[in-house]
Amino acid sequence: MKTLPVLREKKRYIAFKVISENTINRRELTEELLDSMYSLFGDKGASEINPSLMSYDGGFGILRCQKDRTSDTRAALACISRVRGGCVSIRVLGISGTVKGAMEKFIQQSIIKDSEPEKD
Repeated sequence: MKTLPVLREKKRYIAFKVISENTINRRELTEELLDSMYSLFGDKGASEINPSLMSYDGGFGILRCQKDRTSDTRAALACISRVRGGCVSIRVLGISGTVKGAMEKFIQQSIIKDSEPEKD
């Protein structure tokens, strides 16, 4: 039996870019993200955020979280500085209400911006 839309918890999708010395796979990023959330907010806070890595291709990713905990999720992403001993920086591109919106508005535009030649 499905839950009525009014009773569902609202989600937000955070589009981000990983800047790293080494290539990072999905499992390593997920472990670091959960470690960061548990150290910042504890078990209760991390379970309220309910994070889920929706997609990750090695450079760009989409992370799902609760609507009212987006700032906490951004803080957890900002606290990740090392993965497997290599320096890492995670830049939040934007927040959207749908996965499709996050892909179109933030990730695709960022890829297009990166591929354009610079003007002299």
